Amino acid sequence: MGTFIEAIKEIADLDMLFYVPAEVATSAAAVSGYERSLSLHWNANLRLFLCPRTNQEASQSKWAMYGREAVSFFKQPVYADTSGARQLEAFEDRLQDKPDVIFAHRLASMCPPLRTRRPLPPIVFDLDDIEHVAFLRSIDKKWRWRSQLLYSTRLPALWLGERRAIQLAYRTFVCSESDRNYLEDRWRLARILTVPNAVATAPQLPVVADPTLLFLGSYSYSPNVQAAEYLIQRIWPHIYRKMPSARLFIAGPHMEMIRGRAAGIQGVELMGFVDDLDVLYQRSRVVCCPVLAGSGTRIKIAEAAAFGKPIVATRLGAEGLDLQDGAELLLRDDPRKFADACLELLENSALCERLGSAARNKALQLYDRGSVVRLIQECLQTIEPPVCRELQPSGCRSNE
Repeated sequence: MGTFIEAIKEIADLDMLFYVPAEVATSAAAVSGYERSLSLHWNANLRLFLCPRTNQEASQSKWAMYGREAVSFFKQPVYADTSGARQLEAFEDRLQDKPDVIFAHRLASMCPPLRTRRPLPPIVFDLDDIEHVAFLRSIDKKWRWRSQLLYSTRLPALWLGERRAIQLAYRTFVCSESDRNYLEDRWRLARILTVPNAVATAPQLPVVADPTLLFLGSYSYSPNVQAAEYLIQRIWPHIYRKMPSARLFIAGPHMEMIRGRAAGIQGVELMGFVDDLDVLYQRSRVVCCPVLAGSGTRIKIAEAAAFGKPIVATRLGAEGLDLQDGAELLLRDDPRKFADACLELLENSALCERLGSAARNKALQLYDRGSVVRLIQECLQTIEPPVCRELQPSGCRSNE
């Protein structure tokens, strides 16, 4: 989101509508404080509006719940949070300000535009991940066939809702060319643009002497939890058995989601949220990304590449990134082969240097933040007048 805001703030006034958990204060004083904080964080002039999400019904039966979710995309988890009458009213209140363009971040933000009957300005939709693909992959990881069957009933409605959102949008952004090709070729959807995850220019770091491995992510995202558990339980024991001096750093917020799974496992350090990522990368010799689910692209790989770090990933973990096995990183899906690749990098500094330098060059070429910001701005300039035709600070107003 920060990349999009960096692009938009130079050409538009920003009104931002966030749907927040019910426990978040939404009084005028609280919103004013959040507004000041976000303005400083993004160095942008903005007006902030908050609306609580819908509270889910806890008393309904499982069959009633799954029946409603199979029929309507708006009743499914996450999307129900932004689909209620209160959320629609908050969105329509912002329409009264007559925005020139709406920027919708992720599929849940498209629920109010899909539900309203009011006239809409052009919508620029950041799909980011293809949600029905991520959902289908998550079903494959649920080991009980009854759970797989129940969850799979949601898929047709989710696919239809995602398709409707893309059709409604003036332009839809995805993270990779493979995602764009999938939507255009398989589903015959148009006006799709690839906007890759971007990374800021980082200093190239030297190869670390200590045998350290890093996995970084936010563990409020279930594919990252699954990847961390897979790394700790299936991959790390092979590494530690052959190299007891090695250390595995698991870093990122919401560590409580995986803490119990790492109990008693030697050599694993759960670091939690880290303020200074530069220091963390300086301590880490190899970056791991054993992701088994989800969609889109992993910014953690692009970021590690920008630092010149050697990387071992699953093929799904590196999906959508133009990094080649053996040239810019190592791709291994089998846990033992993944462990062997990590061990090879822990022992071979020349290989670390070669892969890290090649990965950095590719990251700077394809995922530079400044280039991505300019790509977004060029897209916004294609919207017909009076919307953002000229790069003037107060040329248009964008609702998010």
